[in-house]
Amino acid sequence: MQNRFLVALFLFCTFIAGRSLAACHAVGPTGAGDGSGSNWANRMNNLPRTLTRGDVYYLADGDYGKYTFSTPNSGTTTITIKKAQSYDYGRASDGCTNDISSGWNPSTMGAGQANWGEFYGGTSTPQPGYLILDGNGKTTVTGCGIAPTAATSASDCGLKITASQGQDSDFDIGANNNDGQHRTSSWTIRYFEILGGGDANNGAQSEEEIRCRGACDNFLVDHAYFHDTGCDFFKVPWTTAFTVQNSYIRQNMSSATCHGQLWYSEVNISNVDFHSNIIQDIQGTGIWVCLTGCQSTNINIYNNALWRTAGSNRPGTSNGIFSCINSGNRCTNWSFIGNTVVNYTADYAGALGTHCDGNPDTWIWKNNLFYGITPSDRIDFQTCGGSLTESNNTYLNSGTPKSGISSTDIVIPTGAPNPFVNWQSANFQLASQNSYWTGGATLGAPYNVDFAGNSRPDSSGVWNRGAYQYAGGAAPPTAPAAPTNLKGVVH
Repeated sequence: MQNRFLVALFLFCTFIAGRSLAACHAVGPTGAGDGSGSNWANRMNNLPRTLTRGDVYYLADGDYGKYTFSTPNSGTTTITIKKAQSYDYGRASDGCTNDISSGWNPSTMGAGQANWGEFYGGTSTPQPGYLILDGNGKTTVTGCGIAPTAATSASDCGLKITASQGQDSDFDIGANNNDGQHRTSSWTIRYFEILGGGDANNGAQSEEEIRCRGACDNFLVDHAYFHDTGCDFFKVPWTTAFTVQNSYIRQNMSSATCHGQLWYSEVNISNVDFHSNIIQDIQGTGIWVCLTGCQSTNINIYNNALWRTAGSNRPGTSNGIFSCINSGNRCTNWSFIGNTVVNYTADYAGALGTHCDGNPDTWIWKNNLFYGITPSDRIDFQTCGGSLTESNNTYLNSGTPKSGISSTDIVIPTGAPNPFVNWQSANFQLASQNSYWTGGATLGAPYNVDFAGNSRPDSSGVWNRGAYQYAGGAAPPTAPAAPTNLKGVVH
């Protein structure tokens, strides 16, 4: 008996050490019972305007309208808003100090998404932060932000924003004040879907899926599915740390009223990190863009797959993958490393590289794999008197870069083999080993792990270019290896 007690005590202490406990609340789009949130039979009617720091709010399936987050900070104590799932709905074993599981119905509460029309950050100064919005999905090969599908099951993107037509922002933080004073710190968004207004939303009003005009610091987007925005995906003029990872970002719109881009910054930004994302059909000024007095440092883009769907006639970029434009802007230490770019296009020759408008910029461009860029001659590098560190890149069936190629590059303008398992279905893993896409530069962390978590180099010492290491296994026949004298030679 004593031994059993000691084992039970050990397991309990291990649980406590590995998972913080919190008071939990049950929330629905409509209330029930006494509305206290003490359990699912007495669930709250929507989220209260003032939340309790340190607590967890579980959301059932349904539509919640628009919500304004305005609970003041209390040091660094977080608030967690979490989608209730069949495997996590507020039991003691889920980390709740109070078991709220009574009245739980998985078929009506944990089988879909919790959906807002807009999530608004309020107007206070400073902006309240330390918020975790957790869709509570699972990381699998078909999970939220992993596969390029409309991931709407409860086990994927549990939380969602569905924009209405004419809506100018879907996730609005910082009171729309471009002043750097309405700063917010430490927001986490994971297993989260945002559906924008799409092509029809690009009229007199622009649309951003995440807008942080007051400043977002230490902001994390993880396992998200953002798609069909009317203009930009991220508009972040001020930030000291912003990370987007393990996400699928699909299709924006650009027009005369809103020049689209994936990422749009002004003023002062630093330490932006995009990695292990699938990024599809971005059009407009560029993909990562800095303009209107932007001063930026340490923008790190690696292990991403950027593509345009087969047969698409959607336009591409007009100023480059990296665009640092307008007088007075400066981009320092912008890195594009270990990315795969497939079937992309640009509006002008040279507009799939780097672009600047006067001030010297610092670009790093290594270990990337370009395939099927059309039409030819679409890659150029401008530095405006700054510097470009370019090496160990491969350009296949992509014309000839206008500038910047080094002796370690491989350039095969036409006739090169397809490197991928099935890029038309967004499978960008390498189908074979071939010297066209080996020979990446040896780099330290975080670049020494690929999109899928494989080590670089592999056990045989090979470092593949692009987002993936070749993983072996069943694959189409290997294309003939490129003669070694093609490295750094334009054919």
